[in-house]
Amino acid sequence: MNSSSTRPRQVSGRSRGRPPNPELRTVKHQRMLKAAMELFVDRGYEHVTVEEIARAAGQSKGAFYWYFKDKEDCLVQIVQAYAQLMSQALTKAASNASGSASSRLLAITDFRPWSDQDFRRFVMLINSMYHSRSPSVRELAVSLSGQWTSNGFNLVKQLMKEASREAGWTAEKIASFDYDAWTFIYISCFNGIYTQLHRGYLTPEPSADRIAEAIHNSFVRPLAKPAAEETNRKHSAG
Repeated sequence: MNSSSTRPRQVSGRSRGRPPNPELRTVKHQRMLKAAMELFVDRGYEHVTVEEIARAAGQSKGAFYWYFKDKEDCLVQIVQAYAQLMSQALTKAASNASGSASSRLLAITDFRPWSDQDFRRFVMLINSMYHSRSPSVRELAVSLSGQWTSNGFNLVKQLMKEASREAGWTAEKIASFDYDAWTFIYISCFNGIYTQLHRGYLTPEPSADRIAEAIHNSFVRPLAKPAAEETNRKHSAG
């Protein structure tokens, strides 16, 4: 017998059926993540199978396991990807405006960058994870939400303190102002917006532009008014 007939067959130097190049693998991976997120949001994590995710992405069940250990690993990858995007967006909003704290505060508290459909669907996914039967899924939702809220709280509070100094507040007023309570109320308002949008209580709902303007007029501009108005005048003049 020819010994070569017993050797395992090689398929072009790669695992049989695996996408042939990194670019295609990335595209298929992202397609799988998007399909999984849509299914998790629409039907609930527990009610979705690996086969359904693969079919919705136009791929095979075997392809699913090229990218994920199991369904929970797929969920973790979705959450981690959006967490990174949120962190990047937060950093960009806080740093890319002009040098004043007031302008950075206005940028970071602008609702519009957070109002696109993909991000709102992601918030719906996190909310659904709180009600999962899986303890590890619930713990992931609590851990990530706590981390995001804490990071956002500390950043908004820091910028608000800087903005009040820019606005000419006295040392006594700064020392007596309850920045913790102000930031807590602001964060709660911001989170409540997403709850209202998710549940569809208002039809039609206010536009992102109107929501952003209301947030700024209610929370930011009255407290840092002089510096904020100066920044707006410069932008208008430019």
